[in-house]
Amino acid sequence: MKAIVMAAGKGTRLLPITATRPKPMIPLLNEPIMDNMMSVLRNAGIDEAVILVDYLSDRIVNHLGDGKRFGMKIDYTTDNIRRGTAGAVRYAAREMDEPFVVVSADVLTTIDLRKLIKAHEESDARITMALSTVSDPSQYGVAILDGSNRITRFQEKPRREEAFSNLVNAGMYICDPEIVKMIPDNTPFDFSRDLFPRMLSEGELIGGYAFDGYWNDVGLPSTYLGATRDMIEGRVEGHVSEITADEDEITYGRIVTGSNCSISASVQIDGFAVLGDNVVAGKNVRISHSIIYSNTLIGDNSVISDAIVGEGVILGRDVTLDEGVVIGDRTKIGEGSRIGHNIKIWVHSRLGPGTKMLHT
Repeated sequence: MKAIVMAAGKGTRLLPITATRPKPMIPLLNEPIMDNMMSVLRNAGIDEAVILVDYLSDRIVNHLGDGKRFGMKIDYTTDNIRRGTAGAVRYAAREMDEPFVVVSADVLTTIDLRKLIKAHEESDARITMALSTVSDPSQYGVAILDGSNRITRFQEKPRREEAFSNLVNAGMYICDPEIVKMIPDNTPFDFSRDLFPRMLSEGELIGGYAFDGYWNDVGLPSTYLGATRDMIEGRVEGHVSEITADEDEITYGRIVTGSNCSISASVQIDGFAVLGDNVVAGKNVRISHSIIYSNTLIGDNSVISDAIVGEGVILGRDVTLDEGVVIGDRTKIGEGSRIGHNIKIWVHSRLGPGTKMLHT
C-alpha cells in the first residue's frame, strides 16, 4: 500500500514559529514532528509515499530526501495543492489502482495503521476515517459512529455547544481508488468541508475506526506544549524522554537538551524544559514548561514560563516571559523586559531594555 502525506499546511495558529518553518518541521524533543508520522507509516509496512508540499517546501525536501533513512521511497508534488486537501490528493492518486492511505504530516500519534487498514478491508466503505476522542471537539470534524462502524453524521468544526460527539477526524484515511472520481478536477475541494458531507448526502458509506492510542494535532501553542509534556512524561508510547543534561546541573524538573548547550549550575527547571542545540542559559535562570529552540541565549535571572522561544533569540538579563508567550526567530529582547500572557513577538523583532508588553 502507498501513502499520500499531506505536508503543505502553513500552521498559521502556531505563528510566529511557523513564519520560518512549515508546521511539519516544528520540533518535538528536537526532532521534526513529521518524523513521527513517517515512523507510523513504516511500522505499518508502508514503504512508498508521495509528500504533498508547498509552504517552505525546501525544508521538508531537504530533511526527508529520498526517504532511504526511513526505509522508504519518497516522491514530492506541489501540483493542485491550492485545490484543497481532497483536490491535491486527487492529483497525487490519479495513477493508483489499489487502496491507499492518506495521512497528515503534522500530528503526533501512536496509531497502528495496520488496524485502520484492516478495518477498511473488512468493510464495504470507499473510505475509512481514523477517529480519536477529545475533550473539546469544536476545533475538529466531529463524527457519529454506529454499531457497524459506519459514520452516520459528520460536521466540521461545530460550536462547542453544538458538538454532537467527542469523536473527531484524526486526519488519517484509507481510500479506495474510486474515491478519486468523486473529487472534482477544477475547483477547490476539501475532505472535511466538501467530500464527506457529499458522500453522506448521497448515501455513500464512510467507515470509521476509533482508536485508543495517543493523538494530538499540535495546532496551537498550548497543544504544542502539551504534546511536549506528554512525551517527556511518558504518555506517548515509544517516546519516553531521558534527561540529557547532567543531573547536578539543574534542580527540580526534567530537561531535554540538544548538543553543545551551556547551562549554568544555578538554572532551575520547573516541570520540564526542552532546549535545542547551542542554547546558553545564564545564572539563576528559571524555566518552566517551555520550549527553547537552538542557538538561543538566555540572560542571567531571566524567567520563562509556559512559553515557546524561537531559534537564535537573545534574551537579556532579568527578562520575564509569561505564560503563553511565543517569540519568533532571531528576536532580541533587552534586559529587564517583560512580555505578558499570550503575547506573540514576530520574527527579527528588536525590543529595547525595560520593554513592558502587557495585556490591559
